[in-house]
Amino acid sequence: MLEQKVKELLEKKLPIKLHLGCGSRLFDGYVNVDGEYMAHDPNVIICDITKELPLSDNCVDEILTVHVIEHISRQHVLPMFKEFHRVCKPGGVVAMEWPDLLKMCQEVVKHPDCLWSQDKRILKRTVAGIYGDSAKYPNPTMLHKWGYSGESMSKVFKEAGFNRVEIQPNQHGKSPIDSRVAAFK
Repeated sequence: MLEQKVKELLEKKLPIKLHLGCGSRLFDGYVNVDGEYMAHDPNVIICDITKELPLSDNCVDEILTVHVIEHISRQHVLPMFKEFHRVCKPGGVVAMEWPDLLKMCQEVVKHPDCLWSQDKRILKRTVAGIYGDSAKYPNPTMLHKWGYSGESMSKVFKEAGFNRVEIQPNQHGKSPIDSRVAAFK
C-alpha cells in the first residue's frame, strides 16, 4: 500500500512526505504509516519501518518521526537510517523527535525522588520517559528499547550517510525533555 500511495503522489507531482510511526496522531499532507497495531485505522498505511521500504531510490522529500526511535531496538536503527537515506531525494530531510535520554537523566539527578513518585509530570520527564509508561500504554511495543541524546542521534545520521545534521527546536514535542534532529541528504 505504501508503494501505491507514493506512486499516486508522484503522478500528481506532489511532495512525498512520510510520517513514520504515526500512531493515532495523523498529520495532513503526510502519508501516515505505522505497524500492525494500527491496522484498525483505515487512514494509516501499515509498514514495518525497520525493514526495507517498498519505495524506489531518491523519491521521498521528507520523513518525520515523533516519539518513535525509542521504541526500536538499537540493532535496527543504523540499517533503518541507511534505508531512509536511500529513499530520500537529494536535499531530502529526515526530522526526528524523541525523549532525550541525557535530558531525562539530568532530571533524575535533579529529582531523585522521581523513582517512586506519583507526580505524573516528573514521571514523564524521568522514569516513564526513560522506560516508557507501561501503565498508560500496556502494549509491550510501547516500551522504550534504547535512548539517545541530540549528539548521539546526530552521529548515527552521519554514519548512515546524511550530509548535514542539525539539532533543532522541537516542533511536535510532548515535553521539555524532547529533542529534535534534522538530517539532510
